[in-house]
Amino acid sequence: MSKKALLCGSVLIASFAVAAAAQAQAQGSNIPNLSSAEFGWQPASGLDLLPVEGKVAPVGRNPAVRQGEERQSDAENLNLTPWAASKMRAGNEAVKNGHRFFSAQSRCWPGGVPGQLVFVAQPVYFIQTPDEVWIIWERDHHVRRVHLNRAHRANLKPSWFGESVGRYENGELVIDTIGLLEHELSVVDSYATPHSKNLHVVERWKLSDDGTTLEATVTVDDPVAFKAPWSGKVQWRKVDRGMEEWVCAENNLGYEQLFKLEEHPMPEAKTLDF
Repeated sequence: MSKKALLCGSVLIASFAVAAAAQAQAQGSNIPNLSSAEFGWQPASGLDLLPVEGKVAPVGRNPAVRQGEERQSDAENLNLTPWAASKMRAGNEAVKNGHRFFSAQSRCWPGGVPGQLVFVAQPVYFIQTPDEVWIIWERDHHVRRVHLNRAHRANLKPSWFGESVGRYENGELVIDTIGLLEHELSVVDSYATPHSKNLHVVERWKLSDDGTTLEATVTVDDPVAFKAPWSGKVQWRKVDRGMEEWVCAENNLGYEQLFKLEEHPMPEAKTLDF
């Protein structure tokens, strides 16, 4: 991407940030100020979805795997249905036979919902308008569009990030997402936990009182994959820098030779999209 394109992008974010600030002023403190061309949000809670007190916990990693070993998932977690557990056991078995564990963003796939939230390498940025909120990851510039103050559409076409509708409530951004694509490489966390087309995710994004920390609490419901809905949370810290270009496919080559393990494929376009 050229410096001119990056400058134009910064100007776009800045103009929307001004509009969001005016909207927030008009509605009091109900709208958290998440967007700016001059700052982003760097993940601060690591690869794991943190547990929420009093709620069913996320699935997480295989507790039998030692530090430094190739990652595996907790395929014996009691909240998994037999359908999900069998898929995760197959993934663990592949790792034991010399295959790398699947990590969506390390192989340039969209992280899905809420899996994209636990990608830790680059920050996330926001654009807020009266009708939409855009959540933009610096890594590959993945974008989620949250449509404000409207219902879900009927007959959705499934997609990697689904359809997100949201609202501001008590100073929080509340996002409801359905219509997520059921795909063998679409997962809900850093441990390749699968989901079905029935996945339903609700997120509540909240700023700390001093405006330097952002936290999202997510509730995940998918009766095909989980016996009960579960909850987790992710945290970010404010970083004072604008968005930079980072193209995954140009930076993630050669890991097969480095790790001497069989890798998952990276997405490849078969036809032109323009």
